[in-house]
Amino acid sequence: MDTFLILVFLVLVAWLFVKQSAVKEELRQLRELADQLSSLDRRLKKLEQAPPAPLTQATAPVAAKPVVTPVQTWGFFSSPTASATKAGDPSFPGFTNPKPVPPLPSVPLPEVPKPEPVLSPPASPTHVFREEPLPPPTPPRSISIEERLGQNWLNKLGIITLVIGLALFLGYQLRTLGPLGKSLIGLTLSLALLAGGLFLERRPQYRIFARAAIGGGWALTFFVTFALYHVNAMQVLHSQAADLILMLLVACAMVWHSLQYKSQVVTSLAFLLAFVTVGISEVTLFSLVAGALLAAGLIFVAAREYWFELGLAGLVGVYVNHFLWLQRVLPNGGHTGHPFPEFFASAGLLLLYWFIFRLFYVLRVPQTQRQEVVSSFTAILNSVGVMSLLKFQSSHPEWAFRGLLVLGVAEFAFAFLARRKWRTAFIVLSSIASILLLAAIPFRFSGANWPLLWLFEAEILFIAGLRMPEITFRRLGILASFAAAAELLYAQFLPIVTLRQSAPDASHHLHTTIALLAAAVLFWLNSEFVARRWHFITEPELDNAALRITSYLAAVFAAIGLWVCVPTAWTIVAWLFVALALGWVADKLSSSDLATQADLLALAAIVRAAVINLFLTTHTGALSTRALTITLAAALLYVSMRRKTSPHAIPNNYIAPFYSWTAGGLLAVLLWYELQPISVAVAWGIFGLLLFEIGFAFRRKYFRHQGYLLLAASFVRIFFANLNVADNAHLLGPRLYTVVPLIAAYFWVYQRLQVEAHDSAFDRAATIAVPWFGTIAAAALLYFEVRPEWVAISWALLAFVLIAVGWLLKRPLFVAQSLTLLLASAIRATMVSLIALTPLAVSFTSSRVFCVSAACAIMLLSLPLAFAVRRQRASVGNIPDDWRLLLFRPEQPFFFIPLALITALLAIQLRAGMITIGWSALGVLTFLFALTVKERSYRLAGLSLLLLGVCKIICVDIWHASPSDRYITLIVMGAALLLVSFLYSRYRETLLKFL
Repeated sequence: MDTFLILVFLVLVAWLFVKQSAVKEELRQLRELADQLSSLDRRLKKLEQAPPAPLTQATAPVAAKPVVTPVQTWGFFSSPTASATKAGDPSFPGFTNPKPVPPLPSVPLPEVPKPEPVLSPPASPTHVFREEPLPPPTPPRSISIEERLGQNWLNKLGIITLVIGLALFLGYQLRTLGPLGKSLIGLTLSLALLAGGLFLERRPQYRIFARAAIGGGWALTFFVTFALYHVNAMQVLHSQAADLILMLLVACAMVWHSLQYKSQVVTSLAFLLAFVTVGISEVTLFSLVAGALLAAGLIFVAAREYWFELGLAGLVGVYVNHFLWLQRVLPNGGHTGHPFPEFFASAGLLLLYWFIFRLFYVLRVPQTQRQEVVSSFTAILNSVGVMSLLKFQSSHPEWAFRGLLVLGVAEFAFAFLARRKWRTAFIVLSSIASILLLAAIPFRFSGANWPLLWLFEAEILFIAGLRMPEITFRRLGILASFAAAAELLYAQFLPIVTLRQSAPDASHHLHTTIALLAAAVLFWLNSEFVARRWHFITEPELDNAALRITSYLAAVFAAIGLWVCVPTAWTIVAWLFVALALGWVADKLSSSDLATQADLLALAAIVRAAVINLFLTTHTGALSTRALTITLAAALLYVSMRRKTSPHAIPNNYIAPFYSWTAGGLLAVLLWYELQPISVAVAWGIFGLLLFEIGFAFRRKYFRHQGYLLLAASFVRIFFANLNVADNAHLLGPRLYTVVPLIAAYFWVYQRLQVEAHDSAFDRAATIAVPWFGTIAAAALLYFEVRPEWVAISWALLAFVLIAVGWLLKRPLFVAQSLTLLLASAIRATMVSLIALTPLAVSFTSSRVFCVSAACAIMLLSLPLAFAVRRQRASVGNIPDDWRLLLFRPEQPFFFIPLALITALLAIQLRAGMITIGWSALGVLTFLFALTVKERSYRLAGLSLLLLGVCKIICVDIWHASPSDRYITLIVMGAALLLVSFLYSRYRETLLKFL
């Protein structure tokens, strides 16, 4: 009991604070109205006391001038109370048509004591009053916290404490008197409180105090009447019906009297104390009936006076009293499932409370925003209270489904009853009804069935709101679908995720799958199809956003539903099938949302394929599961390229490139995992060539670009996997039959690119890069296939072939490649044949002389082709001048590189005394060859060799050579110099033409 008293006291204090804020607001409004009335009153007095201003003279004719005169003098009106008229105006009462009066001379009028001014109608000049500025209104006096506490709060707290104390004293502590004496004392005290309050209420300074006393008196009177039968210590009556009639009469008198004051504070205090006194007594079923009577009276007053705060206080009172009674009646403190005899009576009273307050909410429409908020809060609290207490006293849990169903239907009935009168009530009650109907389903169904029923109920609400039309039902349907979606995710999907993380799970979970996919279908139906059929449902911004969220939620549920149903390896195929279907529907409906969902679902499938499928090692039959799933996924991605509708914030031209690049990448990685290492480069090359041909045929540059990238990848791959494979047992080894097709593919792509010009920078770069891939691959293949000492010879031969091709096709690119290989051959001959190779080789074909001489011979044999290329200089354009000088003078490197190699070979191969002779002979031959081809640089090279021999003789030979070598060297060198001099003299005129 002490705990209850403390709880009641705290509730009363909180209620007083709430009421005080409401009263303070009303007082502020009253003060503002009083200030406005005072200001208007002062202004009216100022206007009445202001002296009239002199008449203004107008320029109108004399007949139109106002005439200010006593009535007796001019005699136009018979009534002395008339105030003004216009000459010749027959619209005024009492007008007579006098004879024309001649204009009077300008004679000053005599003074008339206090004449009453007469104004003409609005067309004539009028009196002008001077309006003096009014003094500012007096600001309202602020009430201090001390005054508010001492005059108002302490008053209410005191009467509450007094009434509770008297009720407890009379019912439990006063034992010296019998029941009749206690009842008389209680009645006397209550009447004394009422009389004192009525007496003091006449004086304004005691009005607040007096009204609190009146409320306390009526509350104590109701308690005494209640105790006459129901409190053992005060029982005087032995007829429950008689006591009930007395309580009803007291309640009616209390209501009637409180209405005389039009004070919500007095009425609220009276009813609140009545509830408290009934609650602290011996709570029985009849005391609950008394509470129902109080609630009925309270609702009557609240409905009549629009006191919605009073209705809220009454609602709290009846439910708190009922809760206290249940705590005493129920066994074990109110655990569910324990029957008790008063179950049906208690449930009936709870439903009666709910019905009374629901009628009040539906039938009484608030007039202000504050009243609407309080009333709606009361309605929600009413449903919470009745449901909480029914749950608390539940003895038959199996009835929960029917009970919630009936209450939900009843709430819908009240909602439709209030729909035309008060829309807020319709929204609140229909929301409560929807919640009750949703809450009823889990009590009857289990597993994945009841979230599915939630979905169907949400769909019914949505369709009902669509057909009525009623926006509230549509929004309730959307919210209910969100609730069902959350339940599906939490109760159905998350356990499967936990299960599959802990252990392999190959089951399909059909019930959960059906629920998830049904949710996806319903969400798509509402957001994409219904919204397009009935456009008005998307006009509110909130509804449009909710439907768009529903559409994306459908994609999520479709994805997780397929993940639940389809085994691990095949999930990506199912997702891509759905993405393909979404793309097709997006094109049909021109829906950017569906296009975005298709892209997101495809992206999820791609990520899953890269993370899971590419690492699978299982087999489906005789085929690899990885190969089957990735191949099907790539095929679906290629089909998805045909979509036309673009997603949000992304241009339309990205669709085909994105899907084709993704599919190509998956297939390329699949080839990496599925094939042998030596076959990967060939597969990439064939796949790249296929993509290139598709892009070339259909003019799709993204296919060509993918082909270029795959060809480049195959080119890089051969250096890591193909060229290192050795098979000396077979003439045609793996290195040859894997690299040669790639070389052919590179040059084929180059030739195809030369047929048609392309504006893409990527294509132009590929036109240059691809033939280099082929040439470098061929050179690398020669490096690994031929004997090491012959590599320089093979590269020189390849340079010969390339310069021939460049001359025939007029392609400077091949000339550049031949020059590169020429340099590579010279470096190789220098590093291997001239420096590293020993003079005594196993065979002549492996010797230094043979290797270097053969390479130089092939280089020199290329000179005719080099001169032919030089003659094409004028016919080939689009070459920068710097490059033109190098590319169209190939005869220079093709001559000087072998000349340098031969010079070095002579220096290495001959003994010291014969080197000068060799260089002299080489110089003479060079000079003779220069005369033949008429090339000045060659002649200078021959002369340089002779001068080099002279220098060597002077610096080395005459000092270190043997006598025989010295003599022979001098003879040969002298003869060579004379021969060259003779040739200069003989062909002087011819040589002058080339100088």
